[in-house]
This record gives sequence, structure tokens and C-alpha cells, in this order.
Amino acid sequence: MAVMDDAERNTVPSIPLQTVKPSWSVRVLPLILLLCFLIACVLGLYALFVLRAVLVSERGRELAMNAAAVADTLDRVMFERYGDVQLFANDGVLRDGSVEDKTARLLEYKRLYRYYSWLGVSDAQGRLRAATDTLPAEGAEGLNPASFSLVQRTRVPHAEVLQPLSGSHRKMAVSFTAPIISPQGAFLGVVVGRVPFDHLRSIFEQEGRLRYGDVAYDWGLLDRQGVVLDEKKPEVTAASGPVKLNLPSQAQAVTERTQPGFTEGTHRRRGHAIVTGYAWTKGYGDYPGFDWLVLFRLDRAQIYAPVNRLVWTVAAIGVLLILPLTGYGIWASWQLGRERNDLIRARQELEASVTELGRSNADLQQFAYVASHDLQEPLRMVSSYTQLLGRRYKGRLDTEADEFIAFAVDGALRMQQLIQDLLAYSRVGTGGRSWEAVSLEAVVTTALNNLTGAIKDSGASITHDPLPTIEGDERQLGQLLQNLLSNAIKFCGKEPPRIHLSARRQENHWLLSVQDHGIGIDPQFAQRIFVIFQRLHNRDEYPGTGIGLAICRKIVERHGGRIWVDSEPGKGATFWFTLRDAHPLHR
Repeated sequence: MAVMDDAERNTVPSIPLQTVKPSWSVRVLPLILLLCFLIACVLGLYALFVLRAVLVSERGRELAMNAAAVADTLDRVMFERYGDVQLFANDGVLRDGSVEDKTARLLEYKRLYRYYSWLGVSDAQGRLRAATDTLPAEGAEGLNPASFSLVQRTRVPHAEVLQPLSGSHRKMAVSFTAPIISPQGAFLGVVVGRVPFDHLRSIFEQEGRLRYGDVAYDWGLLDRQGVVLDEKKPEVTAASGPVKLNLPSQAQAVTERTQPGFTEGTHRRRGHAIVTGYAWTKGYGDYPGFDWLVLFRLDRAQIYAPVNRLVWTVAAIGVLLILPLTGYGIWASWQLGRERNDLIRARQELEASVTELGRSNADLQQFAYVASHDLQEPLRMVSSYTQLLGRRYKGRLDTEADEFIAFAVDGALRMQQLIQDLLAYSRVGTGGRSWEAVSLEAVVTTALNNLTGAIKDSGASITHDPLPTIEGDERQLGQLLQNLLSNAIKFCGKEPPRIHLSARRQENHWLLSVQDHGIGIDPQFAQRIFVIFQRLHNRDEYPGTGIGLAICRKIVERHGGRIWVDSEPGKGATFWFTLRDAHPLHR
């Protein structure tokens, strides 16, 4: 019994301990689980909002990239059509052939160039003489008299959007009109091509399919006034006429025309919350463009769908069991954090790639500078000794030897000049100074002083508008203006040069031009002249290495602008370039 009592005494005290623990756990464990549930909910909601914001931002940027890609493709397609009609207008058959030959040639062009639905040729009085069909199926009826008159007067190709006539079954189209000019310069008529908007839909469909696959996206194309030109799901027929929309994305795009972007809002006609990416067409080459607004849209519900599915899954699990929900919530948060980190890492890698690309470009410029600099010393020695040979042995050898030595001297001198020009070209990127407010009045005065001899010899007359103060590198801007003025003096033709420098303010930059009345440039070489060492004339007619305009383009691009030329042979040239306004320095 004593042993039994000891056992009982050993057992009795343990009974309250065993009953207290479950009681404490029963009261506290639900609170712990509830706390875990609340923490999981808070973390889940936070992750939900963060992920939604990230998804909207990323998809918005993708939509903006989509819109920018389509806008660029539209510009290039319209530029190609703009060039097509000019090519057609130079076709001898369309200019001088019979009606049957013209019709056959137009049908052949329509077969080769898939974008056109109709092609036609008129005479000098605006009467349609040949066409692929009786009337185009898009736009206004027949030949547009206003376009014909404009092209007849200006002798310049014209592009326009043709609206269908009220009540017509015809559809909207882009019309391209180019003048037909005889070899003697007489106006013979026009070539007209129609590109229906239906033929442009494939551009939108292709871009959307590449980026979004089976995700339902929407797109639209508006003109600068907000009139709907085309959209994925047309809700307006041609008979009801064009419809103008006042969209939030349009309003924001108007204020941010320089770059693509995105905005959130509500679809005015369908009432859905949407995210819209936008971009403007800007023209291409000598094609001025229509300033169309390209829109790509996704319903916000589609963007949220992956996150919403996750929320419903978590909620379903929470109804069944709190503890697994806590673990799942931690896992989901970790997953979301990892995805976000992946996005950040990808962005950082992209930034690193951009930095590395910039470093590589800088290394290439430095290499060009060092290589050309180190070449000068041995070349200077070759030049000096060949010139010494020419002076010392001239007339002492046969005429053929004198000629060979002269060739060697000329080649060495030209190579020295090429290397010096290459050094100047490389210094634009490596030797630039810090930017400051620069008075172009003072820069032009210095450039004219440097060109005093050339101005006096040529009898040049140089005038300029009041010039602004801009932000940039004063030395490089002086080189830019001096190169352009020097070119205008050099390529003046037989008459004394008349040169005018103008400046016009546009938003946050200045548009400047140097206009002359010299020999002009064939438009087909408008891009080639800005390529390093590219020349359009032989060295005997106009001396030089062909690097001056390449330096001009590099200086303008370093200042965040662009440069181009408008010209025709024998009618002078106008070099246009943009430079940043200096006012931001004072803000």
C-alpha cells in the first residue's frame, strides 16, 4: 500500500498540469491563429495592392510600347506609300502611254503593292483617264478636286484622309496624290492611290498578337482632333459619319506628345475600367505625317485577373482551415515578393546594359581619337619627306618621277586632312564642354568673323533673324553654324551666295534653319550627306573630305536635337535643326 500511495502521490499533482495546458492552449491558440489570419490578410491585401499597381504599371508600359511600335510602323508604311506615288508619277507609261497601257500598268502596280485598293491617273484638267476600277471603294467619290488643285499648284505630293460622303456605303481611306511632270517641266496630271483603313488593320492585329497572345486587347486610331478613324470593334458605321471622342488618354497624350505613355480611366461608351497606352505618329523622312493617335487598351479586370484568382483561392482555403491559410499566405507573399524582385532585377539589368552600351560607345570614340592621333606623327614624316623629295629632285628626274612624287605628296596631304577631320569628329563626343546658356547672336558673329575671307571672295550676303539664347556647348555650336554657313558659301553655284539664318520657337526647343540659293541637293541624297566621308561631288569641283555635315549631325544629336535638309537641284537648300531652349537653366 505504501508503494501504491507513493504512486498516487506522484500521479495526482500531474493531473492539474495536464488540464491547465489544454485549457490555456484552447484559449490562446485561436487568438494566435486569428492573429496569424489577420496578419496574413493584411499582408495579402498589401501584396494585392502592390501587385495590382505593379501589374498596371508594367502592362501600361507594354501598351505604350505597343502603341509606339504601331505608330512607327504606320509612319513607315505611309512613308512608303508616299514614295510609291512619286515613283508611279515618274513612270513613262503613266505619263505618255495610251489609256489601255496606263490601265494595265496601274493594275500591275495594284497587284504588286498590296496596300492599295484603287489607283488612278488624271490629265492636266483633272479628268480621270485611267484607273484600276471605275470609282474607289473608300473615301469621297472619284478624284478629289481640292487635292488635284493643291498638287497642280505646288507640284508637291499630297496625302490626306478621305471621309466617306454622308449616307455612303464607302469606307474611310488615305489618299496619296503626286504630280506627273513632263521632262520639260510641264504639269500633265496626277497619280492617285487609295489605301483603305481596312488594309492597315493587320498592323494592329500583328502587334497585339505578338505581345498579348490570347488576351483580349482593344485598339483605336484617332486623328489630332479626336475623330475615330478605325478601331478593333467598330461601333460606328461609315454611314453615320465620323465620331469625335473626348478621351482622358487623348487629353493626356496631347500634353505629352514627345513620348509614348499610358493612362487609367473608364471607357466612355462601354463603361469598363481600362488601361490605355498611347503614342503619336510623327512622320518619316520627307513624309510629314498625319499626327494620328494610336491607342492600345486592356480592361483593368483582365490585368487584375491573375491576382483576383489568387485572392479567391486564399479565401477558399481560409474558409476550410486557418493554419494552412497562414502558411499559404506567407508562401504567396514570398512568391509575390520574388516576382517583384525579378521585375526590379530585370529593370536593373536593362539599366546596366544601357550603361555598358554607353561605355562601349565612349570606348569606341576614344579609340578613334587615339588611333587617328597616333597616325599623325608617322604620316607627318611621310608628308614632309615626300615634299622634300619633290622640291629637291624636281626637274632632275624624268617627268614621270615628278608626277609620281606629286601623287605621293597629294595623297599624304589628303590623308593628313582626313585624320584631322576624323579627330574633329571624335572630339564631338569626347571633348565636349559642360553645357551653359549660349547666345547664338554671339556665336554667329564669331562664325562670320572666321569666314571673313570666304565671304569677301564669294561676295556672299548673309542675314539672320534675332537669335535666341539656348542651352549647350558654345564651342561646338560655333562649329555647327560655321560648317553650315561655309557649306552654303561653297555650294553657291555661279551667283553670289544669299544666305539667311532663321529661328522659330516651338514648345521647349528652337527650330533653326540655314537657307541658301545655291546648287541644291537631290532629295534622294538627303540622308547620305550626313554620313561621314560621303561626298556628292568630285574633289576637283568642290574640295573637302565630306565630314562637315557628319560633324553637324553629331553636334545636334549631342544637344538632343535632330537635323535634316529640304532641297531640290538648282533651287538651293534649307538645313533645319532643333536645339534645346535655355530657359530650364533659370527655373
